[in-house]
Amino acid sequence: MIELATEIRWQDRRFEVPMERILLSERMGYDAVFTAEGYGSDCLTPLAYIAARTSRLKLGTRIMEVTARAPAMAAMSYQTLNHLTGGNRVIAGLGSAAPMACEGFQGRPWGNPVKRMRDFVTLLRQGLNGHPLDHQGEEWSAPYRGPGAQGMEPAAIGLDVMSPTPIVIGASGPQMISLAAEIAEGWMPPGWAPGVMQLFAPLLEQGFAKAGNGKGLDGFSIWAHVDMLVDSDVRRAMLPFKEYVVTWSALQRPFIEARGYKDMADRLAELIAAGSGEDAEARVQAGGNLLEGSLWEEAIAAVPDDYIDDGWLVGPIERIAERAKPWFDCGLTGLVLRYGPQLNHDREAENLDAFTAVAKAAGKAPAGA
Repeated sequence: MIELATEIRWQDRRFEVPMERILLSERMGYDAVFTAEGYGSDCLTPLAYIAARTSRLKLGTRIMEVTARAPAMAAMSYQTLNHLTGGNRVIAGLGSAAPMACEGFQGRPWGNPVKRMRDFVTLLRQGLNGHPLDHQGEEWSAPYRGPGAQGMEPAAIGLDVMSPTPIVIGASGPQMISLAAEIAEGWMPPGWAPGVMQLFAPLLEQGFAKAGNGKGLDGFSIWAHVDMLVDSDVRRAMLPFKEYVVTWSALQRPFIEARGYKDMADRLAELIAAGSGEDAEARVQAGGNLLEGSLWEEAIAAVPDDYIDDGWLVGPIERIAERAKPWFDCGLTGLVLRYGPQLNHDREAENLDAFTAVAKAAGKAPAGA
């Protein structure tokens, strides 16, 4: 049976942990809750709060940005969470920030994301396994051996290893997807729809082959997300997700093309190249649109209704529950349910009945049943 999870928004100006929804999800048989991060709330602090108020849900990051923290600090954080929860509840979901976040916000060079991820996972795994951190990479190294180094020996985290912590990598490009299959216990795609698994399987197989030892899909987790919005008007509910697709079309392009919408991807790229400008990302951060005027309207019109209907869950609750069913048998091991568009600082009032309906459709048993 597929695992279900919910996720906490990072975009809100006023951060709140949606405990009513999280506690409901635990009662309804959900398996995990994930946190995210960008320019708002961080992904680790909320998990400690949730750990104190839940007893069964797995707690994961989706994703922790590997540009923002040294691997040693990440390993300490995850191990601390392991101790707070009693073990076997933590998932270390990792990913790369965008260049603007990496260089403009975090003050780190963008460098080579694939090499950085390999270095980071090597050091993180050493720390999570209780070993001294000892790896000299191009992007992350420990101990420091550069100019002025004082020759320190490798050091290990002082906490006992309570349980294994699976490492799952968020990846959209082909090299990073294969790397996830090679060095991690799972993959978190930034986009998904039923039917695309066959198109990404070769990239995963490349990574499994490089890892050797018979590694394959068996025991390898794939966590994707789907956003829901309850509305009696299906087409009205599609609009904010069309806006999301336009804004994040560059990141989503591999998945847009995998779903057979290359012409849409090309058209969006043309419109964005024509009108986004250097301040586009800052404008989006401030809550504005990626494009302005008629270019924005053209971009929205370029996203077909079918693209949204197959990749999101919109409409009345009964429709959402029915259209969720293909997601339960499409190659995923885990599905993250989010509510409303994840585009701006305005949180949509959540319809908790939608989370309950999807759990029932997936065959989840409520706690105590």
